[in-house]
Amino acid sequence: MNTPKFARIALDNPLRTLFDYRIPAHLSAQLVPGCRVWVPFGKRRLIGIFIQFTQHSDIPSKKLKSLQQVIDEPPVFDPQILALLTWAAGYYHYSLGAALFTALPPALRKAETRAQLSHSCWLINSLPDSALQRAPKQQAIYAWCQQQQQATIAHDQLKQQFPDSQSALKALSDKGYLTRQEIALPMSPPACVDSQALTLSNAQAQLSEQLQRQLEHFNTTLLEGVTGSGKTEVYFSVMETVLRAPASQILILVPEIGLTPQLLARVEKQFSCEIGVLHSNMSDQQRVSTWLKISRGRLRIVIGTRLAVFTPMPQLKLIIIDEEHDASFKQQEGFVYHARDVAIYRAKQADIPIILGSATPSFESLHNVRSNKFHHLRLTQRAQAGQLPVIHTCDMRNQPAAAILSSTLTRAMQHHLAQNKQVILFLNRRGYAPTLFCHDCGWIARCPRCDANLTYHATRASLYCHHCDTQAPKPDLCGDCQSSNLILLGHGTQRIEHVLQQQFADYSCIRLDRDSTRSKGSMESILHDIHSHKYQIIIGTQLLAKGHDFPDVSLVGILDIDYGIYSADFRAMERSAQLLIQVAGRAGRRQTQGEVYVQTHNPDHPLLNLLIKADYAQYAQQALKIRADYQLPPYSYHMALRARATDSQNVHTFLNQAKSIAADYLPAQISIQGPIIPVMEKKAGQYRAFLLLIRPQRGMLSEQIQHWIDQISTLPAARRVHWTIDVDPIDAH
Repeated sequence: MNTPKFARIALDNPLRTLFDYRIPAHLSAQLVPGCRVWVPFGKRRLIGIFIQFTQHSDIPSKKLKSLQQVIDEPPVFDPQILALLTWAAGYYHYSLGAALFTALPPALRKAETRAQLSHSCWLINSLPDSALQRAPKQQAIYAWCQQQQQATIAHDQLKQQFPDSQSALKALSDKGYLTRQEIALPMSPPACVDSQALTLSNAQAQLSEQLQRQLEHFNTTLLEGVTGSGKTEVYFSVMETVLRAPASQILILVPEIGLTPQLLARVEKQFSCEIGVLHSNMSDQQRVSTWLKISRGRLRIVIGTRLAVFTPMPQLKLIIIDEEHDASFKQQEGFVYHARDVAIYRAKQADIPIILGSATPSFESLHNVRSNKFHHLRLTQRAQAGQLPVIHTCDMRNQPAAAILSSTLTRAMQHHLAQNKQVILFLNRRGYAPTLFCHDCGWIARCPRCDANLTYHATRASLYCHHCDTQAPKPDLCGDCQSSNLILLGHGTQRIEHVLQQQFADYSCIRLDRDSTRSKGSMESILHDIHSHKYQIIIGTQLLAKGHDFPDVSLVGILDIDYGIYSADFRAMERSAQLLIQVAGRAGRRQTQGEVYVQTHNPDHPLLNLLIKADYAQYAQQALKIRADYQLPPYSYHMALRARATDSQNVHTFLNQAKSIAADYLPAQISIQGPIIPVMEKKAGQYRAFLLLIRPQRGMLSEQIQHWIDQISTLPAARRVHWTIDVDPIDAH
């Protein structure tokens, strides 16, 4: 066997290539694929990920630099995750190095953090304590440690016994009485799991049995269940079977951080085992600690948002994607990937089952069901004898122009509130008013960095841009004619809250949106207050549609469905339909019959009527037929080349050059549209446009597409813009 000559290293940069380095003899045995290493790069010293050995390099050996140090043992990525990220970087045409570092917790992107699961403790040194007589707290801590008659004391145990002892412990360490140590914990297979007894309906039990018969090998099942049908109980039943084996882990992906606490509470109540949570609101230390526990097999159940799909799980046996239709599973910046699709590939790679759950499945998943790629199981009835809500339309053409609530909805609210029930009002627009307008000259307060109006927020009496976070005080005079006749046009959740406090003064209102849930713990606090009936009226954005169970809500009002009907984005109606059904599903989840009122200026819209009078399945069937007629996804496959720069001319020059060379690399079956200017051309001070590639087949001629991308990167114009590849885009901007 030939001794390997070179090491291929992935670095955290946008270059779509690996870098070759010579291997010092003393490091050869330490190199394992997936470990971090120190390498020289130009005049810098960088952390890289070792990918593989190679006998040959395109660079002459004498010009290659040598590896400097191996950082990890064991490696941060196991072979399965390394293969998954290699596939994902290729499929999404992204730098492997940048993808690998995106998947790492932030703390592990720096060499200061050891990729080792450890136990922090204090070694007790035998010294006379006379020097501590003037430091009673230090003396008490040292005396207590000696009384334990142990060589070491766990840091957590010491902190529990002596809270707020950080400075005293440091002093004891400086004086030599205690020595801090990190003891590596071995990978240990967790024990079997106890669970609470589940009571399933006949329909739930039948679906659970079907899913349990498919646990041995890879398969994808779409679990479609109407809102309130008990999909979570079906998940739990299948999880219970999987967790009976000691060496087993389960990954549950959720679209939003806000869903994590409520699902975590339910899982903790159902299963007595170690559970991990991963999301971006955690501190760096919390994330790396949890990530390492998961990767060493010490946590049985992992609940996370999209990035958790790349977490190493050596005993992974089941993946569940809750609310699989949600657009939040698509990463939009940097490494642009779709966590649902990556999870399906990961399940296939590991030969394990994956369950996609939703009351309103994505059109892609429904198409895969029709193509016999996914199994399809349905729950058509609500659990606990609940009935689906009755949906009504409110024709806003018959209402005063300034009306926010129709008279029909107002009467319905009065009736339900009088019955001691709760009411939800849904408007997917936060702030007080989306436009500040001068009545005299027509001036509008615009964001200086975006093609967007500034939204007025009454809570701070300021104007905000919801796209770039620009803030400005609300002016007293028009920016053009200096008139004081300024008018607030339109309404957001804050304005709805203000109106309701006047119209329904006898009832308490709460607002659930990004602004009201910014502080840590605020979401949990608001949800607790809603469940305790502290508030009778709940106003909110799409945060309300994310699977919440409010037992006392009997009425839902959807204040404006028209933004989805009139949008130029062909996906907008699908998203509006999903939001409508999801929000409507908050009503009548127990024995009470729920009602939903949908306000619209277009009550005769055929798809809206089909959705309201029939159900989501029939709506989706008709909408998919329209997609097929026009060869829109999922009946074709899109890829976008996006570019942005502070100079719009640079953007269009680059895209036109990229389009002009496409004929040399791409076959005629792939058509290119553009440059296309999005509705909001300027965002955060940069102008944007994109080319749209349309392919008749998924993954068609991926190698040729990559050659085209490689040529794009050499264009002089490419250096003057920031450009990205977006495979399977879900936004038309």
